Amino acid sequence: MSNNVESMPASKRWFRCRGVSTICMLSTLALVACTGFQHVVPAPLVFEEQSQKILEIAPVGTQKEQAIKQLNAAGISGEFSSSPSIYYCDLWKREDGNRWHLNVALLFNETGAVYKTRPAQADVSWESTADPTTEAERQ
Repeated sequence: MSNNVESMPASKRWFRCRGVSTICMLSTLALVACTGFQHVVPAPLVFEEQSQKILEIAPVGTQKEQAIKQLNAAGISGEFSSSPSIYYCDLWKREDGNRWHLNVALLFNETGAVYKTRPAQADVSWESTADPTTEAERQ
């Protein structure tokens, strides 16, 4: 017997399509249930504003363990990179229920204290700085 949907009788085609749509619907419901109907949006603040808010919660000079506790208490979660001196602030669960994706890396010095922030993700551009007419003339 062929598994090709087009060669099936109409009643079997309907059953198979109904089964596939039921599986898709159940998968979607499971995904929604796991996320709690909340979605993450990019923070409506530019990097400088995000950095300022992070440093208000964990000021320069705060020791690593205390800084992470303070960030977590404020609803900010993240993770360390392969180096224990860089903590990537990823998600901010706000009191109003919004969830913001952050772009701040918190940097710790050799004594384990916060000393500055930097963007967590680089702003990558594919634009060339070379003059295209000059580039074509060289070839």
